[in-house]
Amino acid sequence: MKWNAFATPDAEQRLAYGLPDSDVVGIIFSCRRNTTSVGFFTNLADGKPGSGTVRFRSGKAQGRYAATLTASEITDGLDAIGRIPLADPVLAAFEKTGLISQVEDKAYPQDARTPAERADIKRFFGFCRG
Repeated sequence: MKWNAFATPDAEQRLAYGLPDSDVVGIIFSCRRNTTSVGFFTNLADGKPGSGTVRFRSGKAQGRYAATLTASEITDGLDAIGRIPLADPVLAAFEKTGLISQVEDKAYPQDARTPAERADIKRFFGFCRG
């Protein structure tokens, strides 16, 4: 699994942590240029459809973010979709260090391990800010 930034046909930028060239994805962040928030998509193993939260941590910064939970069509769990303010301390720490973890479900760290991954993370946030 690795981080990869890419543009979509509808002028959105995405940053995904997953297996390259597959549908196996742990987290997807998305934004449009000159935005104030970043969207996220991830999976949870437990919970009920409806309103919920997802927790992310980067170094000492951590936060809990509102999410809409729906039954996943791909996994046995739930898809979680929400937004995080672009200036949030967790995202700032993630951009600076390349380190992030989803706290639910005893998730493993989804950290950038290569210079190319860290460059994609910086490029993503640069695009979001405009």
